[in-house]
Amino acid sequence: MFQRFPIFFCFLFIVSSMYGQSVVVEGIIRDKNSREPLAFVHIIAENTKTGATSDIDGKFSIKVNQNECCLNLTYVGYESHQHKIDFTTKSQRIFLNPKLYQLDEVEVFPGINPAHRIIKNVVENRNENNPEKLDAFTYTSYDKMVVTVDADSLMLKDTALLDTNQREIRKFLDQRDIFLMETVTERKYMSPGLNQENVLATRVSGFKDPLIAFMISQIQSTSFYDELIQIAGNKYINPISKGSTNKYFFLIEDTTYNERGDSIFTISFRPMKNTNFEGLRGFLYINSYKWAVQNVKAQPPDDSTGIVIKIQQAYDLIDEQWFPTQLNTDIIFTNFSASAGQGDSYALVGKGRSYIRDINLNPDLKKKDFGYHEVEIESDAAKKKGEFWQEYRIDSLTQRELETYRFIDSIGNEANFDRMATIAQTLLSGRIPIGFIDIDLDKLIRYNSYEGFYLGLGLHTNDRVSKKFKVGGFWGYGFGDKRAKYGLDASINVHKRSESVIRLDAYNKVIASGGVEFFDEKYKVWDPGDFYKFFTKRMNVTRGVELAYSFRLKPMRDFKWSTGLRLQEKKANGQYYFTNQNMDAGSPQTTYNFTDLQIGFRFAFREKVVETTKGQISFGSKYPVVWLNYTKGIAGFMGGMYNYDKIDLKIEGSKHFKYLGDFHFRLMSGIVLGEIPVSNLYIENGSFRTFTIYAPNSFGTMRTGEFLSDRYASLYLTHNFGNLLLDFKRFHPEFMIVTNITFGTLSNEENHHNIEYNTLEKGYYESGLVIRKLLDLQILDLGVGVLYRYGPYGFDQVSKNFAYKFSIFYGF
Repeated sequence: MFQRFPIFFCFLFIVSSMYGQSVVVEGIIRDKNSREPLAFVHIIAENTKTGATSDIDGKFSIKVNQNECCLNLTYVGYESHQHKIDFTTKSQRIFLNPKLYQLDEVEVFPGINPAHRIIKNVVENRNENNPEKLDAFTYTSYDKMVVTVDADSLMLKDTALLDTNQREIRKFLDQRDIFLMETVTERKYMSPGLNQENVLATRVSGFKDPLIAFMISQIQSTSFYDELIQIAGNKYINPISKGSTNKYFFLIEDTTYNERGDSIFTISFRPMKNTNFEGLRGFLYINSYKWAVQNVKAQPPDDSTGIVIKIQQAYDLIDEQWFPTQLNTDIIFTNFSASAGQGDSYALVGKGRSYIRDINLNPDLKKKDFGYHEVEIESDAAKKKGEFWQEYRIDSLTQRELETYRFIDSIGNEANFDRMATIAQTLLSGRIPIGFIDIDLDKLIRYNSYEGFYLGLGLHTNDRVSKKFKVGGFWGYGFGDKRAKYGLDASINVHKRSESVIRLDAYNKVIASGGVEFFDEKYKVWDPGDFYKFFTKRMNVTRGVELAYSFRLKPMRDFKWSTGLRLQEKKANGQYYFTNQNMDAGSPQTTYNFTDLQIGFRFAFREKVVETTKGQISFGSKYPVVWLNYTKGIAGFMGGMYNYDKIDLKIEGSKHFKYLGDFHFRLMSGIVLGEIPVSNLYIENGSFRTFTIYAPNSFGTMRTGEFLSDRYASLYLTHNFGNLLLDFKRFHPEFMIVTNITFGTLSNEENHHNIEYNTLEKGYYESGLVIRKLLDLQILDLGVGVLYRYGPYGFDQVSKNFAYKFSIFYGF
């Protein structure tokens, strides 16, 4: 029996020689013309039929036998290709030829589109496959963005045919790109929607400010399962959302199989012809296991904005859960180009890559593990050394990338790019930094019907003096009321991350009668939401002192709180006077002293607040935001004359509806319990002129100061259809319908003298239409509109119910 063993081993040797030992073949696949890497190419070994797919960078790895001859490659939009394996080289270099055909040529299927069954299965399994539906997860991401000039044709030209400019550009691009940035971020998530991103490290060519890198890394959504996909701040209808088969055209382009035996369907998608909605076009790679997205390529079909953005995402199966592992973002700036002489110009392009690793789908997370803000940038993020970076980089930096950092950093240091970035951030917060002083933009110039044109100056110390203490003041003059205003203030930053600040203000200024302000509101002259203040014609001269403390609590980070003490002396406006039979035997009062205790909060559920080295920047919340203020007036304490209680509420939110546009609402409500003068009651925001600027969140047909209340509720409703109703190739008007409603009552009317007003018991109504972007200048757009007043307070003369508007909206 033992004598037969040699024969057996000979048999094994013959078999192994026939099939060969397994080896791993690696390589990269590129477009033959552009040399761009091709993601998600299907690869099949000729003999063994083993399969693989190129990753998001065009790289692949496939196990084959030593005697394997070829790899067969298929890719939508490219000619099929058979590549002969070169076992003598470490990495196969494969180039595919693009096909010359248009997807739009395919239009009609006999019967039911077979792709719809697959899309239906994906939609039905969307919640199961969506990472954001997990109980918790953590991961670390490495992000890299390169910006360069797409000058391949220039680089391939004969040097002898180039002029001087072309030679200079070619020499520059031979050695470096024009921008490079990297970030390392840790993310942790806990249902429902509790999210934390800690930016551990950043490096940005020419900059040291880590915020630049973070903002660039936020261009696309991490998951492709949301109803709306966000790309560069714009929202698009997901092709795998409910009802998408009625709006998108789907086509099965290819079907392959993986080693598990699962089918992988390559499905192209684009908006159907003669449809008008915010759609995408691209390719879905659907794995039949759990009917999940394995890969996706997408881009908006319209590039009229001058920026083309293409995204790619790759998902891997981790612990039986599909999870994103790679994200690509390619940006083409079609309106920006580099000129190289001879009439040639080359587009500016950005190439972003994100690699997700250290994925944990069952972390032991508690609420206490989450910080004050959704995004926190470590104080030493811009100071991390090479050893740290080597741990997270996919590949070491090339000589070209090292040269990009060296060259652009030297320019950035000389031109002080960080200073420019700081100025930009400060401008967004309403200040202009000059040395160790910030100039307050809202104190420079303004206009309203009471003050007329106001010119002034507001100054505050900045971080160059102290990061803990700030002092400042303002002085200005109104040419309408011919009165100077001035004030001083000081603040102490008790704890940066919790936004704990103690502030003391003293002032002599004018305050709108019957107005409502919440503790964290800041006037911005360019904000359409503040345009109603142009129409204010009733104000009170006010001297005051305020002490306030604002803060966040870590367990309730969605709340921002404020509490304080306010002392004010207000002068009556015009001939008005106030009486109260329980005060001074009902004698007329024209000077009012208030002592108020205040507490309030702002609640923004899951608000994306970025805590930077310069402070906090909010990227908003997708949920309604709530403000609530409670004021307790105390008579007999520190000169106060009035006992009263006042509660003010504001709720504001927006909602994007698929195929319908954006809905926005603001609810304002308040109640005063006690007898107080007009100055601290409620006067509705009327902004009527026959033809004037459109002021959102005000009543465009209501005369200024027309209605007075001590309790009220106002609802401002706006729906913007975008360009869904009417759209042209280069003209994209947006149609916006507006409805505003308010109710109110007034107690103790006998207390108010020498003032004309009406009350709102019957309800006030107005509606209208605003057409935006009749002229779109990108940074702002202009339009026209009309509003109509109706209901119990409508005028008998129809023409008096109309108000005609021009609109201005800003793009920042």
